[in-house]
This record gives sequence, structure tokens and C-alpha cells, in this order.
Amino acid sequence: MMKTLFFAIVGLLCLSAVATAELSVEDLEKIRQIVNEAEGRLEKRITETETHLEKRIAQTEAHLEKRMTEQSKRLDFQGTLIITLIGALIAFVGVPLAFIAYQQNSRTQQDDTIKAQAIEIQALREKVESLEKLLS
Repeated sequence: MMKTLFFAIVGLLCLSAVATAELSVEDLEKIRQIVNEAEGRLEKRITETETHLEKRIAQTEAHLEKRMTEQSKRLDFQGTLIITLIGALIAFVGVPLAFIAYQQNSRTQQDDTIKAQAIEIQALREKVESLEKLLS
């Protein structure tokens, strides 16, 4: 913006009849002073803008870091929750299944014991019957 204004003024000065006149040392010093003042204002403005941008970047970084921390905590919580739910599911399904399998195994052992006892009883009956036959 400053450059455009500067070039516009220089252009207008070139078009005027006074532009053909010679510049004195004082005029050159005034022009140099005006240019230096413009450069000073421009440098000040650039410095202010840089400072403002640095503050803005720092604020944005702090905000993003805070959000990342919050997201990390949320993900940690959700991961823990998922692991807990899987554990609960295993407990609610696995424990009854294990109990049913234990009962089934116990019944199978009882059935095997009953069959063995029935065979033994049958063998004893046959002995008793054979002894009765011998005694009769």
C-alpha cells in the first residue's frame, strides 16, 4: 500500500511542470527524510505484525496442545472402557459356560460311576444266583 502510494506520488510529480526543475540538496535531504520515515513506519508495522503473528501462533499451539491432551485422555478412557466391557462379556458368558461344562463333566463321571456300579451289581446278582443254584 505504501509502495503504491509512493509510486503514485512520484508519477504525479513527474507529470507536473515542476518535475523538470532541478532539485537542491535540501530537497534531496527532505526526500531522503520522508523515505526514511516511511521505511521506519514500515519496519515498525512489520515488527508489530510479526509480534502479533507470533502471539497468535503461540495461542494456537497452546489450544491445539490442550485439545490433543483432551483427545488423548478421551481415547485412553474409551480404550479402558472397551477392555472393561470385553472383560465383563467374557465374565458373563465364560463363567456360566465353564460352570455348565463342569456340571456336564460331573454328570458324565456320575453316569460312568452308575454304569460301573450297575455292571458290578449285575455281576454280584449273577454270583448270588449261581450260589443259590448251588445251594438248592
